[in-house]
Amino acid sequence: MKKFGIYLAYPPGVDLRVEGLGRHLAEFLKGAEDRDDICFVIACPSWMHESLSELFKGSGVRSDSFSFLYPPRKPLLLVAYERYMDFKKRPKKDGWFKSFLRNLHSPLSKLPIMVERKVVGTRSIILTTVFVVFAILYLVIRSTTSFLVSLFAVPRRLASRAWVGLAGFFGVQNYLNRLAILTAQPKEDMGIVRWYRLMMETEVSLMHRLIKQRTDIAAWYSPTAFWPDFNEISTPRLMCVPDVVLVDFPIGFAPVGGDRFLDNFRQVEKAIKGGEYFLTYSENVKWRTLVERYHINPEVISVIPHGANRMDELVVVSGFPDNEAATATLCRKLFRQALQKAVNNDNAAMFGSNDVHFIFYASQFRPNKNIISLLKAYEFLLKRRFVGHKLILTGNPNLLPEIKEYIFAQNLENDVLCLHGLSASELAACYRQADLAVNPSLSEGGCPFTFTEALSVDTPVVMARIAVTEEVITDPDLLEMMTFDSHDWEDIANRIEWALLNQDLLLEKQKPYYDHLAQRTWRNVVDEYINILDQISTKPTGGT
Repeated sequence: MKKFGIYLAYPPGVDLRVEGLGRHLAEFLKGAEDRDDICFVIACPSWMHESLSELFKGSGVRSDSFSFLYPPRKPLLLVAYERYMDFKKRPKKDGWFKSFLRNLHSPLSKLPIMVERKVVGTRSIILTTVFVVFAILYLVIRSTTSFLVSLFAVPRRLASRAWVGLAGFFGVQNYLNRLAILTAQPKEDMGIVRWYRLMMETEVSLMHRLIKQRTDIAAWYSPTAFWPDFNEISTPRLMCVPDVVLVDFPIGFAPVGGDRFLDNFRQVEKAIKGGEYFLTYSENVKWRTLVERYHINPEVISVIPHGANRMDELVVVSGFPDNEAATATLCRKLFRQALQKAVNNDNAAMFGSNDVHFIFYASQFRPNKNIISLLKAYEFLLKRRFVGHKLILTGNPNLLPEIKEYIFAQNLENDVLCLHGLSASELAACYRQADLAVNPSLSEGGCPFTFTEALSVDTPVVMARIAVTEEVITDPDLLEMMTFDSHDWEDIANRIEWALLNQDLLLEKQKPYYDHLAQRTWRNVVDEYINILDQISTKPTGGT
């Protein structure tokens, strides 16, 4: 059995369960399960092991088809930070005094209504006297409780003001503000980014010690070009370059992370320039990015397109008298679960009824994903064309403030739902429940997963007309029917509206093409990867 390594070195906080690369890795390992002549060893930092295990388990990857290689313990500073964040996120319980007041307030709040009802209807002087006494007692008790609440609040306010004054006097307020940023958005503080970098350097050093001891691994594969340290491995190396979006969208990424993204860009360029053998998903990235921009020898660059990402295996059930009805029931249940993960609407779960219609775009929020253009197109359809569908997205709007601000400014909070952190089965259910899937992305490394993911559960798709899509969808009539100009929000709106009115026709035209693409399985992809790894494992290392 020949062993190949997969190299991952993401910093703390990166969860591949919600990333496209995570789905890619899961499909890749599933495609390798039937090969008993190879085995993959995944080298990763200590903090990635747990989330990767959950990712592969949730995607149905057999645990005996791979193994992990990672430092055994997390850094203590990271453990302390994670414990603090868990403590901060815990559900808060009321103290005994607040609980006592709340329990006392509930019966007291009903007392005036009872007294009023009795007073207006009584004919007894004695009862009237009793009610008057009770009313006086009620006012006394309410006044007392209000006084106690105010009394307890005064010391708290005084203590708070004293603390703020002392913090300002001794000059520690700036440190407290920085601590607040650290706990809320640690990646936005350059000092914390530097700590992350130092932590990563130590962790990567430990990883490389473990890698150096594994002389049984014939070649190593890095699924992305983020890590220059990958080039320090002496065994033959294959580096995947999906794309370099900062080259195409420098202005779009400039306000998102600023120096942090510039530093990441430098790391990517350093990794590419020190690489040995390369792999991409499309001819466009090979020639336009690697050859033309970075002057890489095309003979050391391989192009391996994706396999079909099938969602039906996660939600389509069998063995029931009515399999279609059973599948629909499961998808509705999973869809309701997914709605509970909305990050921009606390009442999203109320939209989980059977008659909700929606358009679906599964993607993280990044500048090249073209979310604002999609929102403009959707707002036009909703308010001018009276399309009654909701728009469901899977990114976190807090990561790109302009998206959150646009949704709020246009009063779209109840129409645009952002479901973040979906499981694989919840994602599949959203695809199946949607009337239409859409992908407006301006740039991708390969033909977007959206096409095969949606059509595998019989949902039609409209997409941006970009180079990597034109490589795969070669039928000019189908391309004209299902694509739009991603730089023109009106064209996006027109294509979505047409597709909603012609769902059956679009699905009828797309399904045969999907059936053709579905013949290329992830087993085919894995075989091609292994052929390349096998070839380079017999060649001497030395770079390009």
